[in-house]
Amino acid sequence: MIFIKIGMFADGCFRFNVYIPDNFPYARPSLRFVTPVFHPQIKSTGELNIAKAFPTWTPRKDRIWHLLRYTKRCFFSINTFDATNPAAAEAVHKSIDTFRSQAKLCVEKSIKLYNKTEESDITPADDGNVFNVTPLSSQELEKIKRKATVGSEDTIFYTLNCVGAIFTMFLNFRAHCDCRINLI
Repeated sequence: MIFIKIGMFADGCFRFNVYIPDNFPYARPSLRFVTPVFHPQIKSTGELNIAKAFPTWTPRKDRIWHLLRYTKRCFFSINTFDATNPAAAEAVHKSIDTFRSQAKLCVEKSIKLYNKTEESDITPADDGNVFNVTPLSSQELEKIKRKATVGSEDTIFYTLNCVGAIFTMFLNFRAHCDCRINLI
């Protein structure tokens, strides 16, 4: 979840999920908002245009915290180049006031969803925590163990440091991005 304090989306509380692919760090992650956001770089499905900032994802150079920083910056810099949401890009070009009012509606909706005074089709029911973990099955765990012991040096490095890196990433993101993280 990201809390925006200034700009057109000020006071917004936007919840999102980061999806890390099986072949990470050799493939870029994706980010999808579960709170509705009207923005040129965010599709109507909630998917953030990651390819714009990361045309290729480079191991040991690109980090998930870079993705999170880019996500926050999208709320302050409304870029319509290579927009994935044509309606939002058109609103910016036709009338910034129209776009500003749409952004304000997103903020109001996000606050209602955050305070749980309104239900949403796309915001999953949960226990109120921002950081949720899905347990691995025994088969998935064995697959990860095999990758860690039979992979290249890079694969072993990234597999063994995954938990520590993710925890550090969230601590750094929290310190620099004004967000709330609850670990369960």
